[in-house]
Amino acid sequence: MTVLENPEIKLVLKEDHLPERTGESRLWRIVRRVVLYVVLGILALTILFPVIWMLSTSLRDNSSVLIHPFDLSGEWGFGNYIKLFVQGDIVRWLGSSLFVNVTSVLLIAVLSVLGGYGFSAYNFRGKNLLFVLLIVGLTIPPQALVVAGFRWISLLGIENTYWSLIFTYGGWTSFGILMMRNFFDAVPKELREAATMDGASQFRVFRQIYLPLARSPLTTVLIFTAVWVWNDFIYPIVYLQSEDMYTIPIGVLQFTGRTTIQLASQMAVLTFATALPLIMYLIFRKQFMRGLLEGAVKG
Repeated sequence: MTVLENPEIKLVLKEDHLPERTGESRLWRIVRRVVLYVVLGILALTILFPVIWMLSTSLRDNSSVLIHPFDLSGEWGFGNYIKLFVQGDIVRWLGSSLFVNVTSVLLIAVLSVLGGYGFSAYNFRGKNLLFVLLIVGLTIPPQALVVAGFRWISLLGIENTYWSLIFTYGGWTSFGILMMRNFFDAVPKELREAATMDGASQFRVFRQIYLPLARSPLTTVLIFTAVWVWNDFIYPIVYLQSEDMYTIPIGVLQFTGRTTIQLASQMAVLTFATALPLIMYLIFRKQFMRGLLEGAVKG
């Protein structure tokens, strides 16, 4: 019998070494978990603090906010929110933002789905070049295209209208097409081939097979683009000259004077502007996370 086959030797080795090794592993796990929780706590604090400060500031009077912006002094109440309906046009701003947002997001969704399916299902001349140009479009900030976009808006004669914004936002499809194309590439080609052999047209294959499968990545595209359009400031301030057509981001400027700043009222407007995207994310968060995984991972 060898040393390794002796059960007594095995018992001694197990009793002498395993407890010490287990203790070191348990200590390391505790330290690693504590460090992880501390880091996550710091990250959560940096994210939540601006939101909490915005909400608390919107409930304080403007003079105390300007004197002591980071404490809890002053009078508290809903006066700033009442001012939005009395002195501001919050209902009109919300209506304008909702109309532009819903129309633009639907246009982006349609173009993203059709473009993503076209890149995935068809082979045509210049396909790779067009896709490279699409990727390059992701690297160009929208603010760099304001002047060129305004020239096109002027040529079309739709300046100072909601359609000038909708037409512009409709070009923000690079991200959506990229995500939908990656998702459609991951769908087995045998599904389309089997449906085609059964006599289904290409549109029917797209509508009855691919489109129902694309709900999760399409929801992700909708949420991303809705937040982008909702928070956009530069295009409405350039394209819209009439105060009756202002969106919520421009409405914040109505509480900024030449010599005074109504910071508390601005925070009330921003609270309204933040609430709707946050509620939308909370409702569709499962589809959002699933869409990120399905649309971003190919294969």
